[in-house]
Amino acid sequence: MRKSFMMFIVAGVLLSSCGKSKTPTPNPPSPPPVEKEENIVFAIDPDPGTTTVTALSGTHSFKVNLSSKLPSSGISIDITTKKESDGSVLESKNIKSTVAANDVTIGTLASGVLYNVTVAVASQKTSTNNASKTFKIARK
Repeated sequence: MRKSFMMFIVAGVLLSSCGKSKTPTPNPPSPPPVEKEENIVFAIDPDPGTTTVTALSGTHSFKVNLSSKLPSSGISIDITTKKESDGSVLESKNIKSTVAANDVTIGTLASGVLYNVTVAVASQKTSTNNASKTFKIARK
């Protein structure tokens, strides 16, 4: 009985050592880090400051320069030109962009009329990441 018991133990050890060896389960890959966008910061060039811009013709050109890091999805620039007297919209345009410097032209400005121009820049991915500036313009 002692011999059969030993054979039983040896057989159990052999069988357990012949089985598949356990390899550690690899860790699942970690998700890519979530991109945190910088808050939108931009400037208008030439800087209109706090005075009324004087347009010498029916159009006015300027640049919208993003000084914060450009979001990976790009930006959306909304430009709205309204008559100050009654708030009626003269012109509204939207520019989708993936560059930091953007040329803009507003047009059909009438002589002697004061307008408010609002420039709003927003991330195309995160709509709450936005900034806006307003300036006054009049055609001479």
